[in-house]
Amino acid sequence: MDHAHQNQSSYNAFENEARKDEKVSHDPLIFGGFEWAQGKERHESCAAVNNIIRSPRLSWGWVADHEQSFAPLDLPTSENVKDLLSLYRLYSIPGSFVSERLHNIACSFGTCHEKIEAEYSWFHFLCKNIPVVEVGGVKRIVDQNTAGIERQLSQSDFSWVRSAYCLKTKWTDRSKNRQEVSLIVFGGGPSLWERFDEISSHTSWQAIVEDPYCLYNVIFECLYTQVDRLAWNLAQVYGQEEEKILRSANLPGSAADHLDFVGLHMLSKHEIYLLEGAEAVMATLESLRAYHDQVTKDVTMFPSALETKANFRYRKLLFNSTNLRLKSLEKRTQNMINLSFNLVTQADSRIMKADSSSMKTIAAMTLVFLPCTAVATIFSTPFFYLSSELNEGPIRMSPYFWLIWVIAIPLTLLVMYAWYRYQSRLQQRIVGGAQPMPLQQMV
Repeated sequence: MDHAHQNQSSYNAFENEARKDEKVSHDPLIFGGFEWAQGKERHESCAAVNNIIRSPRLSWGWVADHEQSFAPLDLPTSENVKDLLSLYRLYSIPGSFVSERLHNIACSFGTCHEKIEAEYSWFHFLCKNIPVVEVGGVKRIVDQNTAGIERQLSQSDFSWVRSAYCLKTKWTDRSKNRQEVSLIVFGGGPSLWERFDEISSHTSWQAIVEDPYCLYNVIFECLYTQVDRLAWNLAQVYGQEEEKILRSANLPGSAADHLDFVGLHMLSKHEIYLLEGAEAVMATLESLRAYHDQVTKDVTMFPSALETKANFRYRKLLFNSTNLRLKSLEKRTQNMINLSFNLVTQADSRIMKADSSSMKTIAAMTLVFLPCTAVATIFSTPFFYLSSELNEGPIRMSPYFWLIWVIAIPLTLLVMYAWYRYQSRLQQRIVGGAQPMPLQQMV
């Protein structure tokens, strides 16, 4: 399958996905970008991709401006499908890049060549969002999309941080080593835009042409800042929960009443998702490093390429540092969950101990009154009577008094034997790991 047919197939799938969320009216996307050639920088913006085609080619970077977002996501919706497809076709963005968005890919780094003139590389970024707000002096995770709902789960959030990047390099004159570099960014955020704007004032345009992959270093610099900030947000929220649980451990009797198990499990879930995102971006960076080494090993190594290699190694160590912190946080959370369950077990044990003391008191009182009760019961039977009708004189005993013991003693022995058999079988089955057998099957 050629690239053109594959691209069109992916574009059609993207359009079909967008049509599922058809809306009556939608606002047009505002695209903005800047061109940097021969050290001269120019910023432009336009209201539609068609205007981009009529304007001079902006070859440094393209972002979209919509609802105070410098680079909105390339999510397939009825609002943006027309302009995004026009942008895809304008830059001949590979269909694999579009397909990855439809599958919400978290870890990817792809490359392809368009004949011999153009080369593409791209990746997607997906990470759990950790929005932290301060409520009553306590930092908590609150989903802004469900804020105000009475039954919102404790420490819950269901939003994600997404972005996508596609780098296109196209040779214009190989004899003069001239090529056009285009970077298309989706969901990069204002920090990335500001970072590109900053380096344009002190970075030589020849360095970009010599090694276009140095642009990825800027992207991963911003991604690291983003992931590290999310990790610290989660650590701050967890630190407060950890301190609260440890302080409550001094009073195990009442600690169980104040434990937030839903919040703890939500924090654990956020850690798992955030750790997944951190490991995914590390894998993407490692794939980028390997590809960069491959494409630069047989060519003259420019100073900019050597600097890019060093920067990639440095970014990997930074991501690894955050990854280690998240793994440590995951173990701490599991430790606190275990402590919480132990506190609940201690509280239940105290209650059972109190119940056991009550049962002992009842048993002791029963033993105190049992002899008197037995004597009163025996003498209240018809086997004992007075010798006169006026209830005067000595107490007489019936000649059938022996029937009480003939019936009571064997019955008592039978009950004691049945109980002994049941306890023996029950102990054997518990030791063997089986379920207790009903009493009827023991007799």
